[in-house]
Amino acid sequence: MSEQKLFQVFQNKLEFDPEDYLVSGEEHELTDFQKKVIENATAIMKDNIIGDVRSFGGNVKVNEEKFKELENKANEELQNEQYADLKKELKNYLKKLRELIEKTCVAIIPVKEMPWVDVMFRTVPRIVFDKKVEFLDNAIAYYGEIKCVISRPTIYGKMKGEKPLFAPIEGTIDLGGYKLDESHKGSKSQIYSYVTAIIDSFDSTVTRNHLAKYHEAYQRHGDPICDFLMKDIELMNSMERITSGIESNRLSSDIAVSSIALPQNTDKTTLLIVVDEGKDQSQYSRCFEALLRFSAESCNAPSTGTPIQQPQVPGQSQTAQTGTVRTSGGQELKVWTTEDLAAEAQKRMETQPDIPEWTEEELNKFAAERGTGLPEGMEVWTEEDLQELARKRQGGLDIPEWEPDKDLKDCVKCGYALRPEWRKCPHCGTPADAKAEIEQDEKPISDEDEEPEDKADEIKEEIPLEEPEEEKED
Repeated sequence: MSEQKLFQVFQNKLEFDPEDYLVSGEEHELTDFQKKVIENATAIMKDNIIGDVRSFGGNVKVNEEKFKELENKANEELQNEQYADLKKELKNYLKKLRELIEKTCVAIIPVKEMPWVDVMFRTVPRIVFDKKVEFLDNAIAYYGEIKCVISRPTIYGKMKGEKPLFAPIEGTIDLGGYKLDESHKGSKSQIYSYVTAIIDSFDSTVTRNHLAKYHEAYQRHGDPICDFLMKDIELMNSMERITSGIESNRLSSDIAVSSIALPQNTDKTTLLIVVDEGKDQSQYSRCFEALLRFSAESCNAPSTGTPIQQPQVPGQSQTAQTGTVRTSGGQELKVWTTEDLAAEAQKRMETQPDIPEWTEEELNKFAAERGTGLPEGMEVWTEEDLQELARKRQGGLDIPEWEPDKDLKDCVKCGYALRPEWRKCPHCGTPADAKAEIEQDEKPISDEDEEPEDKADEIKEEIPLEEPEEEKED
């Protein structure tokens, strides 16, 4: 098992939850760090705050006994031999947990003239492991619920070398096994563990794949909500200024998700979250502006939630209820709203079997195999191997390849290659130096060379002819 996987196993065994250490700012004084952060978070909207800000902060002293139980549990787990090579870093992780608790704070801010009744703020401290444990406390998040339901969950993210984009989530969001208590009454945005699971899902390979799929397979087009949001230039400019995990160098991946709009069908609301991982003072105004524009445009996004009313046919009954359409023949047809369809899809997804998930490293490995066309482990021959194999098939004989001799000349009649020592062509019998004779033949013939016709006649006369047999008898 890799060190990264082993570290995650240790984290899961501890079941650490920062919410267990949060205390109210009204009952216990917050630390100077927590006070300063909440002051910066609320200063940018102070003219729109219409009540008291409720603040919460992590406190180890108040929950010292709970934290000691956590340490004891961790020490017992470290006795396992599988952590032998990682024990030093895991002990360092326990020390960092104290710092993480003290850097955790939440604020519930009542506002007016805004898309939400309350806007939420929180810090997002993280303990990450890459060969060694590191604590990061630069990330913050603004979030809230708008009083409308968008058609499907929508994420916003960035890809190296490409323009940022909104993308739909098909199916349910990957919450890493977290189960929301549907019986909970009140705002879902105030459930700390639920919001934590959503923010953690931004780093999920499954969530990031939704962004890559919409970019590559659908060419960033086709979903009504996403198309509508990406047409708003001011919104896109505001979202692009968000510092994601790519710019902060927290992620080694080329894809980072930093925002989400998640419909809450039971409450008829949509929860929107924006996370900024910058380290500059302007990250508060930058993050809040992005959430404000994102929420406002989501409220204005086109909705198909209302059933389309068909023109009434003369004589048609007026008793057709909402959600049904009556044909001219009097037949009632049921109509489903977007919320109904989303609820049915949610039910079906919950009954689906567990689907295996692949890490980013595994996906890159599969992509590399597909690119070469060769699965892992298949033997590949080099050119030298193929030559050696051919030699063995010939009985181990090194038969040289025939190359034509440049000194050979061709027969003037049939073109056969002639060796220098040959006097005539073995194929047609033409002399090897026939070219010279042909040239000689092409010369004009003189009168002296011509044989007279009379000479041929003289030769014929010299040959004695046999007499017929009858004459011989006489």
